[in-house]
Amino acid sequence: MTGRSPIAQDESTGWDSAGQLRCEPSRFGYRIVLVGEVDLTMSQEWEPIFGVLSDGEPSDVTVDLSAATFIDSSVLGAFVRLHRTVSARGAELTMTGAEGSVLRTISLAGIDRLIPIVPVLET
Repeated sequence: MTGRSPIAQDESTGWDSAGQLRCEPSRFGYRIVLVGEVDLTMSQEWEPIFGVLSDGEPSDVTVDLSAATFIDSSVLGAFVRLHRTVSARGAELTMTGAEGSVLRTISLAGIDRLIPIVPVLET
């Protein structure tokens, strides 16, 4: 299990590097941002996101992984569920900003064949 000790905040985002997750509107639909180490300990934080995506207007969703340093299999499962939720509503799910071990984890699981990884776009 990953520790969640306090870490210095990034002044540009106001977030620290401990695992964090948020969903926000963007000009393209919704943007889901993962920061730091996101793992099973954060599984309940996905539920409000699925609620927003299921209850609102069908919208495209971009998962921004540019600040993520680690993801585990629970996050991969959330990505598959996101794909099903968004696709069922006739919208598109994409990922952006995946690098290093995060990109490797996504590729090894084959998630990049299900959900396209696009270049970083201004949201």
